[in-house]
Amino acid sequence: MSRALRTVSFYMVALAIVLTSTNLSHAQKFDFTRLDQKVRDVSVILDIKFEVSFGIHSTEQQERYLGTVVSEDGLVIFNGSAFESENAAAMFSGFSMKTTPTRIEVTTLDGTTYTGEYVGVDRYTRLGFVRITDLGDDRLKAISFDSGAKLTVGNWLALYVLLPEHVEPPLAADVGMVSALLTRPEPFVLTTGFNSLQLAAVLFDENLKPVGLLSGLFDSGGSIDGMGDGFGAFGMPLLGMISAERLAKMIADPPRMGEADRGWLGITLQALTPDIAEFWGLTVPGGIIINEVVRNSPAEEAGLKVGDVIIAVNGQPVRVDREENLSVFQRQISEMGSDVPVEFTILRNVGNEFETRRLLATLGKAPLAATEAPEYKVESLDFKIRDLVFADYMRFNKDPESLSGVIVSEIKQGGLGSIGGLRFGDVIQRIGSTGVSNLEEARAAIETMVQQQPSEVIFFVWRNNRTMFVNVKPDWD
Repeated sequence: MSRALRTVSFYMVALAIVLTSTNLSHAQKFDFTRLDQKVRDVSVILDIKFEVSFGIHSTEQQERYLGTVVSEDGLVIFNGSAFESENAAAMFSGFSMKTTPTRIEVTTLDGTTYTGEYVGVDRYTRLGFVRITDLGDDRLKAISFDSGAKLTVGNWLALYVLLPEHVEPPLAADVGMVSALLTRPEPFVLTTGFNSLQLAAVLFDENLKPVGLLSGLFDSGGSIDGMGDGFGAFGMPLLGMISAERLAKMIADPPRMGEADRGWLGITLQALTPDIAEFWGLTVPGGIIINEVVRNSPAEEAGLKVGDVIIAVNGQPVRVDREENLSVFQRQISEMGSDVPVEFTILRNVGNEFETRRLLATLGKAPLAATEAPEYKVESLDFKIRDLVFADYMRFNKDPESLSGVIVSEIKQGGLGSIGGLRFGDVIQRIGSTGVSNLEEARAAIETMVQQQPSEVIFFVWRNNRTMFVNVKPDWD
């Protein structure tokens, strides 16, 4: 180990010792008797059974989560990290782990049990949402976050974490501290003393006011939609607080599975780093370099071109000077929503000189990710299909005009479809004598097939840039 790493490690250990001893003394400032009741009033336990699939493999699992009621009509927020699976690698490989909730049971801490349905997960915070479906005329006590909290370095915070099912009581308290008020890549209240197992827990200040939720500071994977996990030195996650203001927007309009209401520009991008800026002779604090403009996208319609550098959005400078900060720009565009006019200030290289231009773009609706697209399960042949999405066209280097059909999104290894020759990723273009271009047409063709029960079904598929026939023999017994 280098001297620098040994020195840093020493101070990390020393800091941990100091914080541990300080936590013990400052923890007494919290009235945990009152705080415990506050937490119990708005907390629920989520038992979620879900299917995890990865192309040809799938398995069922069940996990418990601590949830917080955020609306009287039964909207619950929880740590949805396991249900956000779209990333840059999935976009270009076609292989992505999909986690699909199949049954949700919501239990209050006084023992009342309800049925819940999965709503969705926010890709930028990993916060998940569940809604209770059988609340009837009942109303639950919902948490109200304090939007006026002004935290400074050294303020102490408390949260509660869910304990294993076999122990009592179900919740345990923990304390931590505001360690920094980050300004880059975005304003973020950084904390110390907490861990990633406590994500989505409500943070209370010393006045017992709920001031936000524990979350991680995530960075971008650098793709069109990709997101990666942001980690600091030594593999430690950067944990901190999602503010009450940001939570209020998500609670009012939670992300919904299968619905893409995010704003979309349609570019691939990279950060304008200091080295690139110096090479080009640019004196701006950062920017977005456009690497590719998607065909028929809002970016193309606005006149944006490869090589343009976006330096301002609606007059506000883009301070993105490293790849880790790309998510700030991506989220800004995403949260503006679709059908919103946005002014982009760009630098364009014209004759070896950069000219400043302003272009107006109307954001489109973000394409569905593969894991968000609705699926149809062909029970008799052991596979699932879905519509082609933007990521598929990117991966296949095709456009919707040149490739249509439905894609095999999951197939059981050893199942009848697999035995007959269908493969994960096949694009089915015809079922029997019926051409199919979307999920509804494929569903109708399959339902007709089930009624007729032929001895074999011929699928016409597109695979590896060529077409072929695949004969599958069903077992109707």
